[in-house]
Amino acid sequence: MINKNSLMTRLSILSISLLLTSALSINGALPQMRAALGMTTTQVELVATLPALAVVLFVVLSSFIAEKIGTKRTVQLGLLLVGFGGGLAPLFLNSYVPILISRFILGAGFGLFNSLAVSIINLLFQEEPEERASLLGYRGAAENIGNAGLTLLAGALLTFGWRVSFSVYLIAFPILVLFTLFVPEIKEAKKAKTGAKGELKASVYLLALFALFLVMTFVAIGVRFPTMVTDIKGADYNASAFLAVMPIIGIVTGSLFGFANRLLGEKCLYLGLAMLALATFLIAISENNFFLLLIGYFISGIPGSLIFPFIYNSLNLYASPAKMTAATSIILIGCNLGNFIAPFGLSTLQLVSGTTNLFAPFKLLSILLIVILIGIFLKKRRPVQSKILNGGKNLD
Repeated sequence: MINKNSLMTRLSILSISLLLTSALSINGALPQMRAALGMTTTQVELVATLPALAVVLFVVLSSFIAEKIGTKRTVQLGLLLVGFGGGLAPLFLNSYVPILISRFILGAGFGLFNSLAVSIINLLFQEEPEERASLLGYRGAAENIGNAGLTLLAGALLTFGWRVSFSVYLIAFPILVLFTLFVPEIKEAKKAKTGAKGELKASVYLLALFALFLVMTFVAIGVRFPTMVTDIKGADYNASAFLAVMPIIGIVTGSLFGFANRLLGEKCLYLGLAMLALATFLIAISENNFFLLLIGYFISGIPGSLIFPFIYNSLNLYASPAKMTAATSIILIGCNLGNFIAPFGLSTLQLVSGTTNLFAPFKLLSILLIVILIGIFLKKRRPVQSKILNGGKNLD
């Protein structure tokens, strides 16, 4: 019998998250691919972004597939799709459409275990809240480690040709072996711990909208940062070194979430929102101040590692174990939609601001974040005040 508390089990669970943010790791190979296959700019950009579409579709399907074949088998299937579709197939493909298909298969694989990477932790450690919180923080750090590591590896492999860069996804096979050997069957554990009916509260959908807005904000900062840098420093200035710092910030803060959660509890959410509001405000007022822009940008790398593990760790309050995968999928759909609409959100905020100034949307984002922070704080305080006014009795 597999011991869920063993170090190898924990590492095997976390290892699947190494892949989840690696869809763009092969971006460095795209110019060579474009030249070799005679692709247009639009075609080569589609190669980069198509996996995101597949992720959204298969995140929706993953909970249904997991109900039919089990959580563990669904993850195994996803890892096989990543290894074969993302890593092995491109080594032998010579034309555009088959490569697009392989990239869609890669995204399908990611989508199958994207939500399960979170729900496995929530299900296996549902009675150990501190351990669950720590693992969710480490999981976020693993995403950043995978993103940075696979991007560097793909760049190194580019020396041997653009096709070889895609072989970074072959790491899915050793991860599959680890997951198969050391992770227990989640379906059996779920049956033992759940009742006949599953429950999914409406609050999960509000959390998904919250996640959508947060991801839109983070992506908006990341997308516009290089342009804002060149606006201040000149068109020839290279911001790549600053972009490379962000995964490191994510790794450090993600690793510390368990400690922060034990120390602060729900105040992690308040701290994360306050820091994001501060970051967007500093960016908004940094039009002629490069140092201020950098400070705001680097601060924006911290809140995600506080807020998102907190959201996932809180899902046990709003979803029964039987509905945990579905709840996680709903949150991730919100995240992916936030990623997709970020450019449109920026355009809308730009329109509302009434100016073409690159920094203007972030002032509005800062105001919205402060309003959300105050709203959440007041909502959390209301039940406490009601209890005090009624002599300690709960009205619910």
